[in-house]
Amino acid sequence: MVFDSRDLIDSPSNIDWLNAFRNELGYDYQSRIPEATQANVQDVVQKLWTFKPQMNQFIDALVNRIGLVIFSEWSWNNPLAPLKRGMLNWGETIEEIMVGLIEADEYDSDRDELEKELFGSKTPEVKANYHTVNRRNRYKLTVKEPLLRNAFLSDNGLSTFIGQLLGAAQKSDQYDEFLLMANLFKEMDQAADGFFNVNIADIGAEESTPEQNRYALRRMREFGQTLQFPSRAYNLAHMPQAINPDDLILFTTPEADAAMDVEALAAAFNIDKAQINNRKFVLPSHYYGIEGFQAALTTKEFFVVADQRIDTTSLYNPAALFTNYWLHHWQVVSASTFAPLVMFNSSRESTELNRTEYVVTDITAFTVTDQDGATQATSVERGGLYNVGAEAVTTPAGGPLVAVRYAVEGGTSIFTRITNNGVLAVGIDETAATLTIRATAVDSFDVPQYTETTTRTVTGEYVRPWPHPEVREDGDGDGLFEVTPDQLVMSDNKVVIPSVVGVQYRKGGVNVNNGSVNDITAETTFDAVARSGYELTAGTWEWTFTNV
Repeated sequence: MVFDSRDLIDSPSNIDWLNAFRNELGYDYQSRIPEATQANVQDVVQKLWTFKPQMNQFIDALVNRIGLVIFSEWSWNNPLAPLKRGMLNWGETIEEIMVGLIEADEYDSDRDELEKELFGSKTPEVKANYHTVNRRNRYKLTVKEPLLRNAFLSDNGLSTFIGQLLGAAQKSDQYDEFLLMANLFKEMDQAADGFFNVNIADIGAEESTPEQNRYALRRMREFGQTLQFPSRAYNLAHMPQAINPDDLILFTTPEADAAMDVEALAAAFNIDKAQINNRKFVLPSHYYGIEGFQAALTTKEFFVVADQRIDTTSLYNPAALFTNYWLHHWQVVSASTFAPLVMFNSSRESTELNRTEYVVTDITAFTVTDQDGATQATSVERGGLYNVGAEAVTTPAGGPLVAVRYAVEGGTSIFTRITNNGVLAVGIDETAATLTIRATAVDSFDVPQYTETTTRTVTGEYVRPWPHPEVREDGDGDGLFEVTPDQLVMSDNKVVIPSVVGVQYRKGGVNVNNGSVNDITAETTFDAVARSGYELTAGTWEWTFTNV
């Protein structure tokens, strides 16, 4: 016969108990203590009392082996035990991580993507909860030899003794665990800004009506379907969370449960009515500790409960002939702020939330920073690069992901531009005194746009490139840019070369820079010619000067 936990139920007699322990305790015990039968049971008990080491083995097995089996396999006595997360084998902390959604960027094919977009990083929203061991309870058991002797005076006395001795400790531990788990509803409701609440009538009251009960079931079914879609509104951490409908569980009270039709409740969960008890936990209302509590929709992930240590220690008192045992139960008892929970309450107003219309109401965190991304730029310098950032805000909070489109206004240089991901480049030839940066919230759900602007003064040295874009005109449509040279003027035997962008004057085949002053001592011919890609509107210009 091999000892297992079924012996606790299938072997109520002293003989079966003695043989179960004999098979469990090994060769040394077996060599001294024979197998018990109806004929020799008294001899077996006498041998136990005669050989003290074997008696100690027997008592230790009685408490340690049986006790641990009870605590680990009979935990169903706590009705919330199926929601536990097993053993915490390493360390004493459970880390719970929730990764949110990634904010969208607005794409524009006419704008550049710089190396920040290609090689930079962008991390999603991440939050973490740390649940540590917060329950370290112990329960003291005293096993007195005279009481144990008396247990062998009747055929089933040992079973009665085990039930009385270990049952009290087991029930105490499980009841304490149940109280701690049930109290998590009240603790989490008070610690945060409260669960998402739906106001319904007190359907457990004697005067409740069928119409009120049907309304409550309709709201439960409504939110059972709503929770399948990402939302920040229904969890205490306000992270975007969606759940599988198969993971939904319902907590309610005996009074409310009695008022709800089983078939209607099964329809609310979209399951067969035979399965509804697997998805429903009924606790007396005072265990929730929340006034007006009728029901709550959540998932088993709401409970972060894990055992770290379940064992016993002992100490024998030779003077009093008894052994003290201490049952230690250490565990994490906590709740997740990431798990969605919708509470149906008759004493609170419904949480206000328009689930169908999210309106962009603001753009926050509007920043213009230097390339290091840390220093706020109060002005922008010609030739500089800057990072622009902005975030869209919706009312109510938790609306669709809203991308932000950036634009720069008031600039004169073709080199002044802003990229898709908010990198602002200021042209070296920018002549504007200020630049206006505009951020507009847009998305694919036709959410009304909201725009915010900020203005920065333009500083830094102005550089005028050649050829300058302002002279680039193609009036006759021949694909060549056109300029009109200015006439050269002789004064005091000197010629001042005009500063005409796009025109190069020549003197004897040697280029003369625009704006320079050259002495003319003899009759000279000047040809006005254009740079590559330009043409003269008046043909070839020839100039003759006479020395005065």
